[in-house]
Amino acid sequence: MSTQSVQSRLRGLLRPSVWEIEAQPGTQSYLHGLRGVLALSSLLWIFFQTFVPSVVSHSTAGPTYQKVIRIVFSPVLWNESLISSFFFALSARAICVRFLNEPKSVAYAGSIIRRIIRMSIAVALASGIASGIFKGLGTSYVHTFKQVLPNNSIVAPDTPNNALTALNAMFDLFWVVRSYFYQAANDFWPSQTIWSLSLIYQQSWTIYFLMLILPYTRASWHWQFIAMFAFGSFWMNSWGWYDASALLLADYVINPKLRVRLDEGLSITKEWKLPLALPGAAMMIAGLAMKYMWTAFPRYMDAELVLHPYLDLAENTTRAQFAAADPYPRLDNYLVIFGALLMVETTPQIKKLLSARWLVALGRRSLSLFVAQSIVFWTAGIMLFLHLHGHGASTAIANLAVFVTCSLATFLFGEVYYRAVDVPSQWIASQAYSWLLR
Repeated sequence: MSTQSVQSRLRGLLRPSVWEIEAQPGTQSYLHGLRGVLALSSLLWIFFQTFVPSVVSHSTAGPTYQKVIRIVFSPVLWNESLISSFFFALSARAICVRFLNEPKSVAYAGSIIRRIIRMSIAVALASGIASGIFKGLGTSYVHTFKQVLPNNSIVAPDTPNNALTALNAMFDLFWVVRSYFYQAANDFWPSQTIWSLSLIYQQSWTIYFLMLILPYTRASWHWQFIAMFAFGSFWMNSWGWYDASALLLADYVINPKLRVRLDEGLSITKEWKLPLALPGAAMMIAGLAMKYMWTAFPRYMDAELVLHPYLDLAENTTRAQFAAADPYPRLDNYLVIFGALLMVETTPQIKKLLSARWLVALGRRSLSLFVAQSIVFWTAGIMLFLHLHGHGASTAIANLAVFVTCSLATFLFGEVYYRAVDVPSQWIASQAYSWLLR
């Protein structure tokens, strides 16, 4: 290999945007900006969940002021269910873009194959890194931390018995279709949140099935077809109604005939049309009202399951069993997420705000930050807290030091992971698919 070729490759390493599969035609930067907002919200959640649990969970006792903070701010700023569901909806909104812009077999196959390769590399390596770290460090310090703080709402990660167990756990990330909470990889992951990536991956197949139909059918019938599918999914309370709604929104944004209707708004009379940002705002307000209600009265958290008739007709499960078995698509999250997306897609000012370069950059690194925050806060963060607390620092001072130090460390770790793993995984996926076409 020539010196010039080596230099060219090294320059490519310093310019990861050259490799980014996400930077494809038709992918809007404001959606990355929205991911950036969620990445910041996720950082707040993991800090509070680990170090100030009473502002996240009603099941952990704490001072009255922390309870007030939880009720006032957590539904909007650091709600785990909303964050994970929002990432799910944004993934469904994004993966169909390339094919809907260019409805050809090459684009369709490429969307599937690249995603399989990219996620297999990035997510499996993340799981392997976390398992290796906790295998080396052990988890005794986590048990000590739970008693010192105290925090009974977190669970110390398990560690694989051997390399084969770890490999099987990474493999199963892409094969489980139920009991996402209880898979081995989730037990090995600090904060037990890697289940969300399994869910995103598995549910992407619903999008791949539905999107194939749209370019070859009447545009005016798309919403009826997708609405029927969404209704069936809602009846069963599967994630399909989230998928269908995200796909329909993408279709209206991309299809020129439907985009006109999106811009014109909702027809009330021949002369009067209502901008769709207003129904979107109404959806958000309704969803947030529900979230505040469940936060103030957590015993009714799963009361919305009464809206899904399948759960009353099925003989193999009850509502309580269904709620405990798996993450399920919540109505309050749905209203907030798709109300917000409807406002974003129809309001240029919001798009411009979300297209800020720093937010877009954070959004492109959202997977890397997800990986980094769990590992950093559950290793360096907990150890730093124990060290400071052992030397007489108050809980508040120790928490402040942990938040500042670990937030900076998370961004640094995330950037390293982004450049060393995430971006190369996208490049490998692109090259692998190009090789298959030869």
